[in-house]
Amino acid sequence: MKKVIVCACVVLFLLSTIPIASGSDNIKVLVDESRISAISDTEQKYLIEELDFSRSTNWGYSFNNNDEAWGLGTLSRKIQDVGYVDVRGSGKLSYNTLKNYDVLIIASFENSYSSDEASAIKQFVENGGGLLLLADPAASNNSISRSFDVQFSSETVTIAREKSSLSARRQYRWEERGIILSVPAAYFVEIEDFKSHPITQGITEFGMYSGIPIASYESGKVLATSGDETYADLSGTGQGSKDDDEEEGPLDLLLALEMGKGRAVFFSSQKSFWNCIVEKEKENMDLLANAVEWLGETGGPYKQYKLMNEQAQGTLSNAISLYQNHKFSQAITEFEKAIESFEGSNEIYSNTDASHGIEDANAYIEKCNVGNEANSLFDQAMDYYNQREYENAIEEFNKAQEKYQEIEYTERSQECAAKVEESQDWIALREEASLLLEQGEESLKTAPSTFNASGYQQSKALFEQAKAKWEEYDDPEKETTCQEKIDLCNQEIARIEKFRMMVIVVVVVIVVVLVVVVVLLVKRRKPKPAESAAPEQPAPPAEGEKSALETLDERYAKGEIGKEEYEKLKSVLEKE
Repeated sequence: MKKVIVCACVVLFLLSTIPIASGSDNIKVLVDESRISAISDTEQKYLIEELDFSRSTNWGYSFNNNDEAWGLGTLSRKIQDVGYVDVRGSGKLSYNTLKNYDVLIIASFENSYSSDEASAIKQFVENGGGLLLLADPAASNNSISRSFDVQFSSETVTIAREKSSLSARRQYRWEERGIILSVPAAYFVEIEDFKSHPITQGITEFGMYSGIPIASYESGKVLATSGDETYADLSGTGQGSKDDDEEEGPLDLLLALEMGKGRAVFFSSQKSFWNCIVEKEKENMDLLANAVEWLGETGGPYKQYKLMNEQAQGTLSNAISLYQNHKFSQAITEFEKAIESFEGSNEIYSNTDASHGIEDANAYIEKCNVGNEANSLFDQAMDYYNQREYENAIEEFNKAQEKYQEIEYTERSQECAAKVEESQDWIALREEASLLLEQGEESLKTAPSTFNASGYQQSKALFEQAKAKWEEYDDPEKETTCQEKIDLCNQEIARIEKFRMMVIVVVVVIVVVLVVVVVLLVKRRKPKPAESAAPEQPAPPAEGEKSALETLDERYAKGEIGKEEYEKLKSVLEKE
């Protein structure tokens, strides 16, 4: 740390302790002074022995130090215009501590922050918090900044101005003590080159004392740089001249970046905000107030968890709507998004709303899984139904109905019941058609007959009934089978009719032949009549002999010939 040369003209003790009061509740600021740095022992001794300072003087670069020139109490009061300031004096930083604040300010520290603390700070920023790091050449700035891929120059490097007189001083009067603080002019840099940003709004110049350059960064925007006449003084003894191994200006001084849901600001100089300096360099405080406001816009983890919960609730409501519309797969995707948001919210800030949201979403996912399972069963049942495998369809429809009833999907449950009933009707129709076809085939086995077609007619009637049922069942193959059987019966019936007709014709011919033969025989037996004798009368049939008509009558009576044949033969015999 560069020594502070204090030349006192008059020492005036005005004990004024101004308590930190709360300003706006919009931004909650935590200042960590758990390892605060202070005026060196050598300088303390000088002030005590030469300027009559009390040994109980507040030597720290503290936001609670309103009395001394090197305190940061004036800056603290300025920040209270935009938020509430809480100064933390001991303990290690953890995320559980940081999550209750919007902005963390680290302005002075003697010892490095541990890797766990740096990780907690990074987590705080990623979850919506803001970090303001005021660096110092004597501090382990990189123990914090490296988590954000920001590197300050190695400690002991101080930004200086070239061609500055070794004896030139810049003086700041501190009315509280009635003293004048005299600082080396070589280490005081006036900054006028600012980039447009909410942090630099309204800032035209800035007086920086004892700054350390930002050596490198991966992301963010540099808002201020030193002039060309500046350089990075390595030893602190080469004032007025730049060595060959020392980096020349312009040098990066102010960096603003965004990470995750939060923001961070890195500035090269903590001493630029001492009480005595900001009394003269008014815009210094305005710059820091702007930075705190910009950092606080994200609202910290608390606000971010609220926002994430609102988003998660919106996603959850959309997912529930999809579920109610039975779009189960889409709903699951939305429920999973809601869970992810709730989990993110819970990680940012543990809360019951997120826990309940996750619980509700998981419960709905289970219902969606049941719905998807029911749909799968229903689709399988429909496949069976369309393939006419009605027994399998009924089994799957029943399973699907049970699942739909579990999630109170009434419409689809009723559809399953209707499909089961339809399947049962189709099964009954198929069984009836199969029975008629089977009966027809059994009847066909006993139908064959030489003269009687009634068996085939009965079989034909059964096949026709079966065909009608198979047509209703819409089974073309079975319809074709029935038609083939009907055609077979028709062929057999026609065959029998034809055979009967042939038999009748043969019988008629035989009868006719017999009659003719009889007639001829009768004629041959007649004696030759005498010339004078009267015509000979036909001899009566011999005793025991029957006439052709009598024979014909007997055959008709016995049913050997039909009425039609009988009439024809009788007509022939009577003519003879």
